[in-house]
Amino acid sequence: MELRKLVSDYLPNAVVAATIFTIYNTYTGDTADPVTIGVEFIFSIIAIFIGFIVITPILNKTFDIVRR
Repeated sequence: MELRKLVSDYLPNAVVAATIFTIYNTYTGDTADPVTIGVEFIFSIIAIFIGFIVITPILNKTFDIVRR
C-alpha cells in the first residue's frame, strides 16, 4: 500500500484511540505535566498507527482463508 492510503485509512483511528488512552491515563494517574502528556499522546499515536498497519493485513489474510 502506498503511504498516503495508509495515512488516510488508519491515522484518524489512531488519533482517536490515542486521545482516549491519554485522557484515561491522565484521569486515573498522577500525570499533570503537559510535556509528559504530549509525549505519551505522540507515542500512543505512533504505536497504534503501526499496529493498525501490521495487524490489518494479517487479519485480512486470516479471514480470507476462513471464508473459503
